[in-house]
Amino acid sequence: MQHPTRTLVSLDAGIDESAVRSALPASTDIQIVGIVRGVDESWTTLQETPTDLLVIACTGYSERALFLIGSVVKSRPGMPVVVLAQDAPEGFLRRVFEVGADDAVRLPESPEQVNFMIQKVLVRKRATSTVRGADGNAPMICVLGPKGGTGKTVTAANLATALARSGNSVSAVDLDLQFGDLALAMGVRPEKTMYDLVQSGGSLDADKLEAFVMPHESGVRVLVAPTRPDQASSVGPEFLREVYPLLRATSDFVVLDSSPGFTPEVISAIDNSTYLCLVGTLDTLSLKNTRLGLETLDLMGYDPDRIVLVLNRADSRVGIDDDDVLAVVGKEPNVNVPSDVDVPRSVNEGVPLVLAKPDSAAAKAFQSLADEFLRREGQLDAEPAEPERRTGWGKKKEKKPADTGPLLAVDGNSSQPDAAPEEPPRRLRLSARRR
Repeated sequence: MQHPTRTLVSLDAGIDESAVRSALPASTDIQIVGIVRGVDESWTTLQETPTDLLVIACTGYSERALFLIGSVVKSRPGMPVVVLAQDAPEGFLRRVFEVGADDAVRLPESPEQVNFMIQKVLVRKRATSTVRGADGNAPMICVLGPKGGTGKTVTAANLATALARSGNSVSAVDLDLQFGDLALAMGVRPEKTMYDLVQSGGSLDADKLEAFVMPHESGVRVLVAPTRPDQASSVGPEFLREVYPLLRATSDFVVLDSSPGFTPEVISAIDNSTYLCLVGTLDTLSLKNTRLGLETLDLMGYDPDRIVLVLNRADSRVGIDDDDVLAVVGKEPNVNVPSDVDVPRSVNEGVPLVLAKPDSAAAKAFQSLADEFLRREGQLDAEPAEPERRTGWGKKKEKKPADTGPLLAVDGNSSQPDAAPEEPPRRLRLSARRR
């Protein structure tokens, strides 16, 4: 016989306790283990008291409630969290779902409706836990580019394909909901998309999801983004949070190709990810945005050891060397992908480079990126080779150019300057904070 759901009720400052108590269901299925006020007291009680469900009651736009939701979701991802909101604006309810709450209702509400919401959340959580328990919890890699044009989609396509070529079952999701190109980069026909899945209605399970993923020749299963920008609003973070555990339960790896910036969908993906693959290019604008991306992730509390940095077009002769990259970004790239004319050609042909030209230098770099994650998951034992360090002119560090003259025409159109004996090269001028 299943025990009652042990429920802790957290009261935010200013909430009417009598309104909350009148909304709580008087059901034998729900056991109230405590009603506490304040974030600190709620957190302490949660650590000390066996709890199956957290109910957070708040009023207005409560940053304290959002903080508590996010903390619980990260520390105890299997625990359902529901919100009872009094006089809350629409923007607050949206944020409640973005930070990880399972459901929310406005007060005043009848105990019957609150009980219905709680039971719905519990059933959904138990179903997800059953799937995870049966099939495991695959690592999920979120490929992130703080700004467009870094080669993020190409990286995601080749990473997913390289992981599949290593004998793994891989699912790829295009999270650029307005202008997603993952299907195009992989040569997958978008016969069914995420929008079609949302519009199909009904409950979501692994069998239903399987009918909406598109197969790739490498074996990767692709969940395609909506084909039109106006369809993007139909796909929200709460829907994607249902999709992720189903994909992770039926795959060895899940690769997410995110949209540029920190949209709600991207933030939700970051919160649910196992690893982040941050992609930048060898120019000052991209390096600056990469640094800002790392700082944002640090503010979000993301573990820096789970971030893999990829530098695309890493051998471009633009007057920026490895020391400049480290000074600006504060982190050395884990993988350097060289410029290669076959990269845009493979995109035009819709064939990932690791399939089209597996022996090319860029394809080998993408394979080394896949090997990085395989190594972290214990599928490879060998340590990676030390990445080759470069000077501003793309040469190995031990072979310094005799004279480089003034540096920093970083638009990619400059040529090597004439020799200027006795004048050391100038360094990259960017305000950079080392972390």
